Amino acid sequence: MNIDQHFTLKLEEETSLEDILPLLKELSTGLINHSQWIKVLHRTLICNGEPQENDLSEEAHHLCKFGKWYYSLSDSNFKDDSGFIETGALHIEVHNKARELLKDKLSGKAISSKTYDDFNDTANDFRVAVQNLQFSLISKVCAVDHLTGVWNRHAMSSMINKEHERARRTGNGCALAIMDFDDFKQINDKHGHVAGDRVLKTAVDFFVRRLRKYDVIFRYGGDEFLLLFPETDIEHASQLLERLRTELKNMPIMISDSKKINVSVSIGMSEMDGQSTYNETIKLADHALIEAKSEGRGCVRVWNLD
Repeated sequence: MNIDQHFTLKLEEETSLEDILPLLKELSTGLINHSQWIKVLHRTLICNGEPQENDLSEEAHHLCKFGKWYYSLSDSNFKDDSGFIETGALHIEVHNKARELLKDKLSGKAISSKTYDDFNDTANDFRVAVQNLQFSLISKVCAVDHLTGVWNRHAMSSMINKEHERARRTGNGCALAIMDFDDFKQINDKHGHVAGDRVLKTAVDFFVRRLRKYDVIFRYGGDEFLLLFPETDIEHASQLLERLRTELKNMPIMISDSKKINVSVSIGMSEMDGQSTYNETIKLADHALIEAKSEGRGCVRVWNLD
């Protein structure tokens, strides 16, 4: 799943919904902890309290609760996001300016209004940066199909539009496919909806693991999925999908602790060349899918305009 092209939050393709939900919670907790730290800092400054030793350290940004969490993500896909990096820089700056305030207080020097305002402005910038990260994460969650982990239809338009513009600008084709599970209603009716969900998740995982990192899968609706192959001609993409379709058909899928079934898919394809609109390209792929269904299902068909 290629997710670094169209959203403010630029996570690696391996980052999953399961990774993001804990991050959202941890960011909220971190913001609460930092607000509490600022409250204690103000009390120290105003009420002549004794500064915390950690706050006077050059490594204060590593020693606070937010810092311990932030730097624990050094091996995470999340760490290379530009917003995450900016938040870390502001976090260091907040602690540096807090240390300056505390040192002035300890030395008996009057704290200037400029120094105090600078600290508050930076603390506010830090809070806004964390909230922007939260917003970006929430935006991503809203754009992901929660069952399969691929993009949902809400996210589809902006991504396909960008690839359509790339195809128009470069003249390189972009293959587009619609994949539909054969007799999926019968799977639900015979084995139950939990089994149907397992079929969809397992099959989509199968495709995600075998496609390139810049190929994209969307849940188009129900048991239909749209696949996008940037800068790929229709011949190569159809050959790939025919091979994957055959492999999937021969791969038993576990639908319960004791039962496996085999499933098949039908696929319709068209090529986005930048001349027709991307909606027209989708309609042609859908026509090809209807053709695949009418010819016995379990096959790949390409819409040919010639």
